[in-house]
Amino acid sequence: MKQATDFSAQFNRIQRIALGIGIVGVVVSIAGLFFNSEQFFQSYLVGFIFWLQLSAGSVFILAMHYLVSGRWGAVIQRILEAGSATLPLMMLLAIPLLFALPTLYVWARPDVVAHDALLQHKVPYLNVPFFVFRVLGYLVIWSAIAYLYRQWSNRRDRTGDMAIHDRLKTFSGPATVVMGLTVTFASFDWMMSLEPHWFSTIYGIIFGVGAGASAFAFATIILSLVKDDSVFKGKLHPLQFNDLGNFLLTMVVLWAYVELSQFLMMWLGEREEGVPWYLARSANGWNGVAFVLVLFHFGVPFLFLLLRNNKRHYGRIAAIAWLIFVMRFVDLYWFITPAFKSYFTIHWLDFSILFGIGGLWIALFVSQLGKRSLLPQFDPRLEEEVPHGQPATSESF
Repeated sequence: MKQATDFSAQFNRIQRIALGIGIVGVVVSIAGLFFNSEQFFQSYLVGFIFWLQLSAGSVFILAMHYLVSGRWGAVIQRILEAGSATLPLMMLLAIPLLFALPTLYVWARPDVVAHDALLQHKVPYLNVPFFVFRVLGYLVIWSAIAYLYRQWSNRRDRTGDMAIHDRLKTFSGPATVVMGLTVTFASFDWMMSLEPHWFSTIYGIIFGVGAGASAFAFATIILSLVKDDSVFKGKLHPLQFNDLGNFLLTMVVLWAYVELSQFLMMWLGEREEGVPWYLARSANGWNGVAFVLVLFHFGVPFLFLLLRNNKRHYGRIAAIAWLIFVMRFVDLYWFITPAFKSYFTIHWLDFSILFGIGGLWIALFVSQLGKRSLLPQFDPRLEEEVPHGQPATSESF
């Protein structure tokens, strides 16, 4: 059942603006395609992966939300559902990349493979038909899981049948496993295979943690923007922002841990195929990007999120969530672009494509978010008493 929100007019305006930005970004980017097709697809890959991780991360956090329960998940459930509803769009936007595989991936070039024994050994996995099949499979699976979550959630809203809540929780166990496996292999395919002579068994975990951090950061930002909607009256407390802050802190620390673990395994283990990957990302300007990541993807958020008062103040937590969200793009740029360029550089197509895809993504997201109440109906977690913390006050909110 559709219920108008207090922000319906704002949603419509944001949707129009985002769609306009998206269309302009797409048109400008297509113009760039004719001038420099190689740069276009390199930039397209980074922009596509950035928004795809947010869609996939939304599905993964939804699954975790139903598994562990908690009021924190109920207040961002609609945001996560709207984020997951963008997956059909991402499936459509993946098509241009599938026609540019030889431009991006050396293993898709028969002349290169013919003179490389290692690539010949990987042909059963790294070949164009199987790659396309896997990519479409990942997107179909993620879209199907997201669709079931939204359908069952809608049915519970209409009927109040609490048996659906148990079904969602039962479904989330295998859904979490499936998401974990497919996100891992998707990161191998889209990103790690850019440099097929290099491999890391922890690479998928790094990408998965980053996707989760993106989803939590984005949900926190949106919740801080819509918190004054009347539907949240008596339902939203500083404690929920505190919980989201704790999850952001967990993701930031886990991201730093897995990144450091991979570095230590490669560098201290003196793995012949691993060290050059880091050497390429620690010189010619890329070392500056790495320093920015250490400082602003970990250092500043870590220190900020240690303080409880910061996590219970919506303005402060939203600001740090914005920082983490932006750093997710920087991290992906640092992971992907050195596969193509030995020196750090930024091209205008990086931004036009990022905003082009992002405008379309945000327009669809806002459209989905505005279709229903910003809180799920008949959710028992929203009726629970807050065990600790204080109701929303002007000091906290």
